Amino acid sequence: MQLLKKILPILLLLVTAVCSFSSHAARLREFGSQKNVYVTEWSKLKHKAELGDPEALFVLGNFYFEPPEGSGFRRNYKKAAELYFQASLRKNPAAQYNIAIMLHRGLGFKANVVESYVWFYLASVNESPVAKRINRKTAEIVVQLKTELKPDQLLEAERLIESYQNIMKTKRYRDAKLPD
Repeated sequence: MQLLKKILPILLLLVTAVCSFSSHAARLREFGSQKNVYVTEWSKLKHKAELGDPEALFVLGNFYFEPPEGSGFRRNYKKAAELYFQASLRKNPAAQYNIAIMLHRGLGFKANVVESYVWFYLASVNESPVAKRINRKTAEIVVQLKTELKPDQLLEAERLIESYQNIMKTKRYRDAKLPD
């Protein structure tokens, strides 16, 4: 009985500490898992983009072009343009369309009708199965822009188209220069 009186307060203290610790640990684990999932997913996306995955480059470009509300991203057209450009070189049709629009409007670049025409053209001839809708839309724009360009601008555009197609075919992406 004497031993029980001495051990009982210690046992009670130990049980209280264990219960308190386990509920605190559960809260930390819950918070930590949410944070780790976000960090892990973001890290995976960023890692895929660094490896040159065109879809990951395109998605990251979207985050910078039109940041999701509450995401912590700031709109950065220059960064979006860089990511779209890399995805475009890897034949992502949506990125090719977006880069053409950005070049045409001067978002992230100086407005450049010749470069814009080049990327509209490349999007219009993209052979990707997901490019069908973009092909139709950009083909109309190409016809329109072709009538607006001067002969020397068309020659420059043809040279650029050939250069970009060669880069895409050989996969020498580092040879491509980001437009101004």
